[in-house]
Amino acid sequence: MVYDAFAYAYDQALGERFFRSARRLLTRLLDRYPAVEKTHLDLACGTGLAMEFFAARGWTSVGVDASLPMLSLARRRTRRVVAADFRALPLRGTFTRITCLYDSLNHVKGRADLVAVFRGVQRLMSDRSLFFFDMNHPDIYPAVWGMKEPFVASGSGFHLEMATAFRRHDATGLALISGWALLPTGHRVEISERQEQRAYSEREIVESLGEAGLVPVEVIDFDPFKDSDDLHAKGVKLFFVCRAKL
Repeated sequence: MVYDAFAYAYDQALGERFFRSARRLLTRLLDRYPAVEKTHLDLACGTGLAMEFFAARGWTSVGVDASLPMLSLARRRTRRVVAADFRALPLRGTFTRITCLYDSLNHVKGRADLVAVFRGVQRLMSDRSLFFFDMNHPDIYPAVWGMKEPFVASGSGFHLEMATAFRRHDATGLALISGWALLPTGHRVEISERQEQRAYSEREIVESLGEAGLVPVEVIDFDPFKDSDDLHAKGVKLFFVCRAKL
């Protein structure tokens, strides 16, 4: 689940496009659920787009990611980053808002590990904290990951091809990512990575939250790329707002 050379093409290929929609949704949620204490933790923070968003609004933001290339890019936006696996968070205290975006939790392939992530989040929450995260709608995997043609994206500093498949028997999406990207130094790196994701139903997610002591406040249908009209799927993403059980 760790991104290596792909990190250097991620923003241009996917990250910035996703975050344009995520920014609008986060703005609405921060207005809907105002906070006095502004401390923010971003899990699987990637290149730091969410931390930059929160910091611009006066929040003290900390990011955690297991990918060192991702963190090297995030440090251009903020210095408060930690290299760690979000299944075993090495943090103390509490955060008023915790985020985990970009369907990062779908990379967790087993229910036990998903519950472990949620338990780590619950440990860092007070009664004033909220946890915002998105996960892919399970219908999106056969509809999109099962396509015969690869996803292709190109720009001045990268070229990316992502061939995908979906295994129904274990609800696993497979992606072979190839291409190249230019580093900030101008050097070119080749991209060749394999990624896997697990398709979780809304019921499985809610049950995993409950095992970890979390409860959804609301679940929002989220279509960041405006693709739903072209897909044979009931949804694109599920965006959860959660609190710790009282």
